[in-house]
Amino acid sequence: MLKAIIISVILLGLGILGMCVRIVLKKNGTFHSQDVGQSKAMREQGVGCTRSQDRQAQRGNPLRLNIKDL
Repeated sequence: MLKAIIISVILLGLGILGMCVRIVLKKNGTFHSQDVGQSKAMREQGVGCTRSQDRQAQRGNPLRLNIKDL
């Protein structure tokens, strides 16, 4: 049991260290934005933020729900 916990902690530490390598070694290193709406590749394919797409779809819908009225 203790052996499994130690192995898990070591693997978790290696994973965290692996994620930090890019930030530490690269000048001005950062993680890429994980937001779909800010991804250039997704915008080029016509994929946007779910909330934005829903807002656009609801604009012309006469049956849309207005949260303020609830």
